[in-house]
Amino acid sequence: MSLFYKTLSSAAALAANMKFVSRLRFAKAAHLSRDVFSGAAPVGGLLVGLLLALPACKATQTDSPSAQHLPAKSEQPFDPAVAKPKLALAPTQVMIFGIGHLDTAPASFQVAWLEPVLCRLRTYKPDLILTEAMSGEQIMGLEAYAAYHGTANQYAGPTLAMAKAAQADLHLTAAQALVQANELSEKGNLTPADRRRLAGLFVAAAEPLSATVQWLRLPMAERIGADGISPALAKQVTLFANMRNEMSSMAARLAADLGLERVYGAGDHASDVTQPDFAALKAAVSAESGQVDLFNHNTPEFRAVPEEALKMATAAEVMPALKWKNSPRFAELDADAQWLSMLRSEKMGRVGRQRVAAWEAQNLRMAVAIREATAPIAGGRALLIVGASHKPFLEAYLRTFTDVELVSVPALLNAKPVVCPE
Repeated sequence: MSLFYKTLSSAAALAANMKFVSRLRFAKAAHLSRDVFSGAAPVGGLLVGLLLALPACKATQTDSPSAQHLPAKSEQPFDPAVAKPKLALAPTQVMIFGIGHLDTAPASFQVAWLEPVLCRLRTYKPDLILTEAMSGEQIMGLEAYAAYHGTANQYAGPTLAMAKAAQADLHLTAAQALVQANELSEKGNLTPADRRRLAGLFVAAAEPLSATVQWLRLPMAERIGADGISPALAKQVTLFANMRNEMSSMAARLAADLGLERVYGAGDHASDVTQPDFAALKAAVSAESGQVDLFNHNTPEFRAVPEEALKMATAAEVMPALKWKNSPRFAELDADAQWLSMLRSEKMGRVGRQRVAAWEAQNLRMAVAIREATAPIAGGRALLIVGASHKPFLEAYLRTFTDVELVSVPALLNAKPVVCPE
């Protein structure tokens, strides 16, 4: 018998029992009044009534072990985040490191200027590192659904081309390559040949940044096309390793320095299908006076910073620029200028609201990617390096999770470890 029917039959029996006891109490009360006045002592009848009432009393007890663990009644809506103070283990720590995309930095910018920042991030010792790149799974999924999403080439053209070439070389699908890459990653004590093989598998899985981690862990002389990666793909992975962007210059480099085998893509473009028609959006923006200035941070609040002095055109600007991008004030001003302003605008109307909905959907998917990646490292540390505009939204969503504790970037950047340069 199912639990549902057992519960029904138990409830029915209890109800019948209570009804019988009620009748018995009434009858005994009437009998008692007669016997009291006649001098009789109805002790036996009273005992029978008490015995019959015991099961019903026991069923209503609230001091049983299971009842003690039930939450107290509350009018407050359920909030999963309230579980954090009651975790049996330490919470999983997540740091969202916001940055202006390095490929848009001034031509004078040099990757070497990032060392004081990278040094501090190494002291955080993340167990895994995520980037704003899409996962290989999403890239291949977008390609499979090109008729719906549009070709993945518009988001990840080089990655897709490299993946298809590696799949042909290895006679594997992207999914098969990822399975083999995960198995090899767990082997431990990898030889240079293993790392070249692993790099080739990651390329085939549309995870070139993880291939880059393997490349950076190899001595220069071992970064050659062999053991499952062709000379042509080896050359392209070398190009990835030297790219001036936060995914290669920061995330992949940190992963290699910390002895990690890969990085994880948390970026999303599957939600792009929810965006409004571009022509309609452009017209709506043009109709709202001052909207373009808001998008470009051309407002008194932003000019007061001033942001023009934080473009990382010199080494001295790097740390102040990153402190600004990760400050609560930047988060507040940027979110209001780029997104909340569209919700307030009557001229932007539903077009503006649709654009904000797409932005929220993108960040929610990114938050889910972070949660999935951190599931196996409960109580560990994770780091996401991402465009600064995403940071306040991601942190807001992550705060609602049961097992995520956000780590302060400003505190990290303001720290002065003796091992790190200023």
